[in-house]
Amino acid sequence: MDTATNADMIEFWNGDAAQKWVRFQEMMDVSLLPMGRCAMEAAKPKAGERVIDVGSGCGGTTFELVRRVAPDGAVLGVDISEPMLARARARIGPEKAVAFEHGDAQVHEFAKAAYDLVFSRFGVMFFSDPEAAFRNLRSALKPGGRIAFVCWPPAKENPWVKIPTGIVKAHIELPPPPEPNDPGEFAFADSDRVQHILAAAGFADIQIDRHNMPITLAPGGGLDGAIEFFLEMGPTGRAIANADAGGDLKSRITADLREGLRPFLTDAGVVMDASIWQVSARAG
Repeated sequence: MDTATNADMIEFWNGDAAQKWVRFQEMMDVSLLPMGRCAMEAAKPKAGERVIDVGSGCGGTTFELVRRVAPDGAVLGVDISEPMLARARARIGPEKAVAFEHGDAQVHEFAKAAYDLVFSRFGVMFFSDPEAAFRNLRSALKPGGRIAFVCWPPAKENPWVKIPTGIVKAHIELPPPPEPNDPGEFAFADSDRVQHILAAAGFADIQIDRHNMPITLAPGGGLDGAIEFFLEMGPTGRAIANADAGGDLKSRITADLREGLRPFLTDAGVVMDASIWQVSARAG
């Protein structure tokens, strides 16, 4: 694997961030299930197809794809995170037509014109050169092959990010936001940019739709589970870690998160609004 192309992201997704994702894997699978299903509906995987799952992480979407292309299809999960791939491989059960490879999809040597579908649930926003990455992915698709993925609109349009971030911001100085085109969770927030990248990479029939849906945070974990999530994961978790917020400061943040999230508590967990881009296209 070319470790220089996306060196920062490779380091990030093989460090503490990956360990936390592995720890929260079961919760994240449930929380992100509606978003993954939204991408699946756009992808329309069929029995017998060969699929690449980009940013496959701990394998939740990969195994769902395997079930949908059974009995004669096959799915390749590709990720830069060794800890998450280790979890994915440990979860392989009776599925025979699934494989996981450690690779950067921007430069990974996929078999040419061998796949029917490229799929991703929040795994395509981390490329240093997204046009090159999508050209590489297109080269793996058969003529007329499909790509379907979901990505995040701006953070300010996602209450599940905006509300807890505002609470944490009252206590610590947040790091400056990344530049709009920098790799990261919200690198594809601008749908016009996504359209341009895909067209430049040789895709056609590009469709980008916004979907709003609830996201259940720490399902089954109640208020305490949601608080732990925001203390450890995502923009709030990184800000707290960077500020080395401990002791009394962390206690105050925790108390304010408890009050701020309480209105969203349901029997299923803390449920907040989320917004995603659903993107689909065909190899030109």
